[in-house]
Amino acid sequence: MEAPRAATSSPFFNNTRVRTCQTVRTSNGVPLAIAFPQKKTGYKAANSWVNQRRSSETCSSAAATYKPVPVMHAGMGQKKPLMPYSPFAYRSRLPTTDFVAPYKNSSSVEIGDRSQPLKDHFKTTTGSYMVATDLGGFTANQGIVARRTHWHKSHTNN
Repeated sequence: MEAPRAATSSPFFNNTRVRTCQTVRTSNGVPLAIAFPQKKTGYKAANSWVNQRRSSETCSSAAATYKPVPVMHAGMGQKKPLMPYSPFAYRSRLPTTDFVAPYKNSSSVEIGDRSQPLKDHFKTTTGSYMVATDLGGFTANQGIVARRTHWHKSHTNN
């Protein structure tokens, strides 16, 4: 024998054998079945990634490292960030000038001496380290050649 339905059901449906819903209520003479509670799955579940507690960090360490930082000085105004007291703190210093405007009609480009071109201007890294030297040096002694080769390789592959 099955247990009777909850007292919240309509009196007509209290002793029925159909158990596909939790309760049956009657609204304006129309029976309305109330489903059993379902365990939430997916993003609605309590332990899903969406509902988990988040870190107190509001931005990544890379974003904090590379964000634009204002140059702090004593006359900054209302946007001066708070920090622990330090007698040498930038927020207590007077503002310094970073940019000096050049005189009008003056050039700051220095071309240099063009009569002596750079010999290794377009030389690659390998070409600058692999220097072609005479490792033989007027001798056929294998010990001397090996020692010079060892010295040359240890000084050019840094």
